Amino acid sequence: MNRTLALLLGGLALSSCGDSGGQTTEPEPDTTATVAAPVATVTLSPAELAMVIGDTELLVATTRQQNGTTLTGRVVKWATSDSSVASVSTNGLVKAERVGAATITATSEGKSNIASVTVSAISNVAFALVATGGAHTCALTAAGAAFCWGRGESGQLGVPAPISMCNTDAGPRSCSKIPIAVGGGLTFAQLAGGGAHTCALTSDGSAYCWGDNSSGQLGVNSNASQTAPVRVTTTLKFASIDAGAVHTCALTSSGTAYCWGSNSHGQLGDSTTFLRSVPTLVAGGHIFNAIRAGGFVFGHTCALTTDGAAYCWGDNERGQLGRGGSNVGAQPVPARVNGLTFASLTVGLGRHSCGITISGAAYCWGENTFGALGNGSALDSSFPAAVSAGLGFVQLAAGGFIGHTCGRTSTGAAYCWGENETGSVGDGTTIDRLEPVAVSGGHTYTSLDSGFRHTCGRASTGVVYCWGSNGAGQLGNNANLASAMPVKVVGQQ
Repeated sequence: MNRTLALLLGGLALSSCGDSGGQTTEPEPDTTATVAAPVATVTLSPAELAMVIGDTELLVATTRQQNGTTLTGRVVKWATSDSSVASVSTNGLVKAERVGAATITATSEGKSNIASVTVSAISNVAFALVATGGAHTCALTAAGAAFCWGRGESGQLGVPAPISMCNTDAGPRSCSKIPIAVGGGLTFAQLAGGGAHTCALTSDGSAYCWGDNSSGQLGVNSNASQTAPVRVTTTLKFASIDAGAVHTCALTSSGTAYCWGSNSHGQLGDSTTFLRSVPTLVAGGHIFNAIRAGGFVFGHTCALTTDGAAYCWGDNERGQLGRGGSNVGAQPVPARVNGLTFASLTVGLGRHSCGITISGAAYCWGENTFGALGNGSALDSSFPAAVSAGLGFVQLAAGGFIGHTCGRTSTGAAYCWGENETGSVGDGTTIDRLEPVAVSGGHTYTSLDSGFRHTCGRASTGVVYCWGSNGAGQLGNNANLASAMPVKVVGQQ
């Protein structure tokens, strides 16, 4: 027998005795088909879009099964409620087409979810001034057109409450994260932001207000809130106006002061604590050339006479009236701030006040828990305390809540100090500062204004930047994350 035949016969013999030889039998393949889990939910990110005409933004749809596990490779179909406002591509790219509101729907295997879209007209605009409120901000163009952004549930943006919602410290609130045009078609020469209301003056001195009116702070002889500018109920014409947390004050061209709104602590200065829903004369017969309204929960007011004497009235719990001493009772009559004469004053939406002397020295008084007075300590002062660093400021802006302050030098350099948990000092950190530190970014500014926990400034280039708290979109950068550095408000040139 040859070797080939022997090998073949041997192979047959081995295969016939596989059980005893230990050879493993190959398993039969599993022909059972795998059943794909169905889509149970669809979520969209972001769930809200605030856009300017021409902007594009990608929506991301996530599909999940019943147990929450993410599913991949599922077909998602996109649709818009109004393609003339916001169009959407087959992959979820949204384009803002015109002013208005729309919803974008994503559907997969019969399950859907929506994202809301608000489109603003602002594009390539230039702002001439900026004014901050509690958690909102407003600005004017050179032509007097008003735009606002931030928290808006009370009408403080000058439009009905936006459909977009922001998760603020107070819970979900209506907001706009980009500038939107104030309704009514009026043009203004001045703006002032209050706690949840806004006021403005036209070029002829007529006063208009809008927003929260629960304490009569709009001056329209009612307590109904307004979502568009409403003329203050008076025949008076004003030269300047300012808004506190829940009250408003203004000066006539002759220097006579009027206030209206909440008066629980005498912040209207009319010798009473009665709420006033129309302008009411401030007591004392003083002639002022500047008036500033402020306060966080209650309110206080300060004003400056033509000879530089500062007078304050209202809430004095933390010594913010500068009289020496503090008390919780109402102080409804203007009284002189101790010690100095001033060239300018600022009163923020908090419990401290500041002023600049003719020589440019800065002083602050009142609450100082987190360094708002800028004097290197954390102790309140009921007398004007010199701000450290000797920088020679030409403008101060007192912030609100528990206190920060910003200042501008003659060269336009910005410095801030005080409470900084949300970045309101603007130095790139969240460290409270007891003395002035330079604001990051290298910009020079022509004006500054501070809200509860944010600050905005108009740079010498004409661009408005904001920094600090942004839970309601008050920085205007189409986001609601706080920023410890200046960010550019969207829609500008």
